[in-house]
Amino acid sequence: MKRLTLIMAAVLALSLSVFGKDIKGRILDVKGNPLEFANVVLLQDSAFITGVITNNNGEFNLSSDLTTGLKLKLSFVGFDSKYIDISQDGELGNIKMMASSNQLEEVVVKGKATKTYLKGNSLITNVENSVLANAGSAKDVLRQVPMVIENNGNLEIFGKGSPTIYINGRKITDSQELSTLLSGNIRNVEVITNPSASYSAEAKAVIRIRTKRPQGEGWSATLRSTNGAQHNFQSANMINLKYRAGGFEVFSNFTYNTGKNWEKKSTEMTTFAKSMWDQQLSTVNTKHYKGFLGKVGFTWVINNNHSIGAYYQNEYAKNENYSHLISNVQENNEFYDKWETRADNIIKNTPRHATNVYYNGQIKKLNIDFNADYIWNKRVQNTTNDEISQMMEKQNITTYSKNKSKMLAEKLMMTYPIGKGVVKFGEEYTSSRTNNHFNTEYVNLDNTASMIKEDNAACFMEIIQQLGMLSIGAGLRYEYVKYDYFEDTNSKNNLSRTYHNIFPSFNAATRLGDVQMSLSYSCRVERPTYSNLNANVSYMNRMTYESGNPRLQPTKLYNLEYMAAWKNYFAQVSYSYFDNPIVNTTKPYSDDGKITILTYENFKQKHFLQAFMGSQFKFGAWQPRINVGMFTQWFDIPVNGKDKSMNKPIGILQWQNAIHLPIDIWLNIDCQWTTSGNDRNIYVSSSSYVNAKLYKDFYKKKLSFTLEARDVLNNSRQNFTLYNNAVTVFQKNFSDMRCVMFTLQYNFNVSRERYRGTGAGNTEKKRF
Repeated sequence: MKRLTLIMAAVLALSLSVFGKDIKGRILDVKGNPLEFANVVLLQDSAFITGVITNNNGEFNLSSDLTTGLKLKLSFVGFDSKYIDISQDGELGNIKMMASSNQLEEVVVKGKATKTYLKGNSLITNVENSVLANAGSAKDVLRQVPMVIENNGNLEIFGKGSPTIYINGRKITDSQELSTLLSGNIRNVEVITNPSASYSAEAKAVIRIRTKRPQGEGWSATLRSTNGAQHNFQSANMINLKYRAGGFEVFSNFTYNTGKNWEKKSTEMTTFAKSMWDQQLSTVNTKHYKGFLGKVGFTWVINNNHSIGAYYQNEYAKNENYSHLISNVQENNEFYDKWETRADNIIKNTPRHATNVYYNGQIKKLNIDFNADYIWNKRVQNTTNDEISQMMEKQNITTYSKNKSKMLAEKLMMTYPIGKGVVKFGEEYTSSRTNNHFNTEYVNLDNTASMIKEDNAACFMEIIQQLGMLSIGAGLRYEYVKYDYFEDTNSKNNLSRTYHNIFPSFNAATRLGDVQMSLSYSCRVERPTYSNLNANVSYMNRMTYESGNPRLQPTKLYNLEYMAAWKNYFAQVSYSYFDNPIVNTTKPYSDDGKITILTYENFKQKHFLQAFMGSQFKFGAWQPRINVGMFTQWFDIPVNGKDKSMNKPIGILQWQNAIHLPIDIWLNIDCQWTTSGNDRNIYVSSSSYVNAKLYKDFYKKKLSFTLEARDVLNNSRQNFTLYNNAVTVFQKNFSDMRCVMFTLQYNFNVSRERYRGTGAGNTEKKRF
């Protein structure tokens, strides 16, 4: 702690050594409401010097070494422009702007090519007044944003995995929210592929969505229904209701999802032990799912400086999985047995409580953001396996598991202007508890009762300064983690660990003519999920089990990244070093190697290199975008006693097309091709997809229709081979990936959500 204090003091001293004339103020309308995204331009004798836009609190901060002939020009759509003389100390306080008396009754803005540019170490894509404003929903927008890819229906950052997503500073915990936010209400999207110290050390990538200024009072509503088929019928339905009066707002969200999934796979598993065992597995799974989610809350903007709010959410989900598994087993290339298994697996998640309270305020120059979260989950799983053997007796295996988990978290972040920038500092605390109970009468599996306790306390500081044409940010994050695992039935498995980690981050950005550039470095951590740590053993067949590993160690990541943008082009390249990477693995479970268990292990190290670049164009009504990327790793594993290189790179090519048809219909045709290659200890096959979508809105965007066909050619299926020392697994996918969906959405008096809670323990929520 002493070393951390000295380092932070040194960074703070560096920021205080920067001198220059600071010009600060806050822009309000006549009612005292802050004006976000107002233009602030510094002039010297009518010549442009520099400019900024106001933040969500109406504040601006710019600097200049010039001292004479300075004026500010303030402008905002719908308001009269205003010129302000600069005071001696540069403190301008609150500035009110008057609504223009010559406002137009209606303004028609035609869609332009999407603009992507760099800001610090962030890649920002403008949505407002671009073709993306007609994409449909926020999820449709993100599919078109550079660096974002879709993998089996999930949004990921290329080479980084699943991102943490914020809407107006609020962490979203339900991906359905991306479907309820209209693309026409989004201002821009920010992608951060190397997060700074103010984010959790587990955040590998961040997406920040900013919406337009709020409009409307009274009642508002959004009703959305998506129905279609992917081999079977699926339906997702949502209702959002709000009531706003002055600074007070109450809101509620209700969702109902139901449907049926179908998949077919074949697996070949080869185990080298005292004998060579070969399993040929054919699996057909049918999954019925349904879920309800309800959320109620309020937010109260007390005045321009203070806002509070809270919400409560509850969820019920039930999944019924029915599997038909045929296993042909050989020992040393001779027939051993054949099993036919019918498995019923019923999972209930109920209840799932979640609540958040927040305070956001400003005391003089100090901005305060406080959040507290509480989560309580219960998950029950019942599994029955009826197994018929050709050579042995029939057997029935029934297992029951119950998981209870809870999390309490709080986060305080404060921002204060210093020099030609700001300093951010704060703390975060997360406490998690997970209890697992597993029961079975099967003699080869043990009944277990285990508990995982984890406490994480963190403090952080980040400083951002503008030095001429160079913007610099530096930060430190300290985390103390205490991890305990207890197992009632086997005390020798109990363990306790304590971690003290410092995570530094640094970024520098500049502009040379039309070229924007940034260089950033960060140290992160990847902690195993609680399912990875769960020691319960699941039965697949007589020779195959599955379990987590409570002795997994966290993975340390060291990232160095360079980004550049020029006109309509951008490029990114990054290098990462993984210390103790967590990978899926298989190994013999019995002494004779007859039984195999699928689990997780830490490997020694991995090097990872990634590059991505793209551009966008406009040819009349046609607006194409082309992206190309690749990643490769340096990773060796032992296979059959010999080192095997897993270094084949994986490439990606995206071709996205937006076409403006007559009667204001938008047609999107998106293509993606991914090459075969290695990721960790897995070799994945190549895959591709073609998506097509028609979008049309009516009545000033109150009503919209979307017809979408995804993976038209049914080529997005991927096969993979999992390599380990004694076991190799090859799986081929025959599932139907093609789907057709129709979405109907109606909006009444829709406005931007005013809830300003950003959440606490956000990465811990993902582990649950």
